[in-house]
Formats: sequence, C-alpha cells, structure tokens
Amino acid sequence: MLLFRFLLLALLTALLIGAAQCRNILCKEKDSCCSFVEGFPSKLKAIRSSYAAIRDFYESNDDLDTSLFNRTILEHFKNPYGCSVMTDILHFYLETVLPRAMDLKNYPAHINNIGLVFKDLKRELVKCRNYFTCQKPFEISRVKNSYSQMGEKGLYKAMGELDMLFNYIEDYVASQRRKHFG
Repeated sequence: MLLFRFLLLALLTALLIGAAQCRNILCKEKDSCCSFVEGFPSKLKAIRSSYAAIRDFYESNDDLDTSLFNRTILEHFKNPYGCSVMTDILHFYLETVLPRAMDLKNYPAHINNIGLVFKDLKRELVKCRNYFTCQKPFEISRVKNSYSQMGEKGLYKAMGELDMLFNYIEDYVASQRRKHFG
C-alpha cells in the first residue's frame, strides 16, 4: 500500500512537471509576448502591494461620488478593443495621474513602482499588438474629461480607483491567456 501511494505520488508529480514544461515550451515557441502574459501575475502582485501601502491616503482624500472607471469602461476592456483601452488608460496614468501623484511627495517609491510596471505593460502592449489584437476605436476622452472636471480632487479619484483598474487589467490579460491557451 505504501509503495502504491509512493508510485501514485511520483506519477502525479511527473505529470505536473510535464504539464508545466509543455506550457513553457509552448510559450517559448510563440514568442516573448506569451512569456510576458505568463509572468504578468507576479508584476500585478507587486503593484497591488505598492498600491496597498498608499490606498488609504488616496481613498480618504477622495470625497467625490463620480467614478472614473464604471461598467462602461469594464465592458470596453472586454471587447475586441481592450488592448487599445488599456493602452490609452495606461498612457493617461503615466502622463497625467502618476506625475501629479509624485508631485505630492507622498509615497514616491510606491508610485514609482506602479509607474514602472505600467510603462512595462504599455511597452509590451505596443510590441505585442498582434498577440493582443489591438484595434483603435476606444476614446479615452470621457475619462479625461471627467478627471479634468474633478479639478484637484481628480488625482485622489484616479489614484483611489487604481485597484479597480488593476482588476480590469488582470481580467484582460487573463482573457488573452485563455484565448491563446484555451
């Protein structure tokens, strides 16, 4: 009985190792875009950790009832234009929101970490346009207009909703992984 359990455990271990190696081989054969998608969960974990350290500050200063990221934006992430949606939103955060957050001098290391992952993600989206099947009809103007109308409080709203944006990004990247690996 002990030998049977040992053989069964050895067989299961071999199957798991083989499955992991098959996935790595499949990923290597595709290209670096596949490897990026496979490694993205660890990057997402890192930016969630950085955001956890600053979330309370931004949420406590966000007294606006209006949301930047509503169901409509989520639906845009889920359609064939999700790559363009994500590229535009990342550009907005990298060019507008995060630099203003850095100007406050609160939590610069954490904001910088988020910015570095966003830059990497944006670079990969551009590089892997075919992998992500990027198309362009999304217009970020509604988000930018809402942000501008919020004035000084727009920063707190945008930073306070980062966790929602992280969820949208996670869902999008996971959907691409499922699309390519079934």
